[in-house]
Amino acid sequence: MKVVVVSAVLSLIIFFSAGAFISTLGSLTGLGGGFLCVPFLVVAWGLGREDAVLLSLTMILANSTSASVSYIRSGLVDFRVALLLIITALPGLVLGYLLLRSMEAAQFDILFAILLITVNVYILVSRTRKGSGSGADGEKGSSNSDAGGWSRRKLSPAISMPVAFLAGVASSTFGIGGGAVLMPLQVGLLKMKVKRAIATSMFLLMLMSAFRVLVISRADFDPIIGLPLALGAIFGAQAGSLLVRRVKARYLLFILSGFLFLIAFYMAGSALNELL
Repeated sequence: MKVVVVSAVLSLIIFFSAGAFISTLGSLTGLGGGFLCVPFLVVAWGLGREDAVLLSLTMILANSTSASVSYIRSGLVDFRVALLLIITALPGLVLGYLLLRSMEAAQFDILFAILLITVNVYILVSRTRKGSGSGADGEKGSSNSDAGGWSRRKLSPAISMPVAFLAGVASSTFGIGGGAVLMPLQVGLLKMKVKRAIATSMFLLMLMSAFRVLVISRADFDPIIGLPLALGAIFGAQAGSLLVRRVKARYLLFILSGFLFLIAFYMAGSALNELL
């Protein structure tokens, strides 16, 4: 009996620590928790792909909810943009869930590795490129985004809604949240300032992950792993926000990106070996 109790307590500590560590790194580097959480649960902990995706989205739900409360209070969330994008993101979440259930483990690993490498390269290039024109405060974008709340910006639904749908599919299939798709959409196409785009993206991630975890997959949720991961993620997000000005995140990003490349090649190699 003592062994069982000690094992359970140790598991709680491990998952809380993992959630805190992953969330801290995600906050410091901008890579996000999902890209780190899914490989940890699959490669290091040996969980199934569906379970890993659901638990990753649970961690993202906790993290994005904590951040969204702060962003809403500060008036940075653009609710009109969020409403437009969530309309088509929700069907994408359903499709992504169905795609995940139909995938073999090897197929998931190969696709996740490709996604991991692609986003990793994009973030490295965008973070190291000089002369981006974002200014000292990172406030790149149109003055329309100053309004906040229910803005009057031109939304281009013919382009932005399909992109939001793809963000929902990617989020639900791979447990990455969807921020890697939503941020370029908001800053590049909708010309939102970076801070407002981040706030609106976090609000959307909260809605998307809540729908995926609490509506689509509520019967599959494992609180023994999910709750300590979520609590650790909240702690890690706060720690990351405190450390971001003290740590040279650029160098940390290079190190972490190299590690993620290794994970991607490992997952792809294992999957190809299984298929062949």
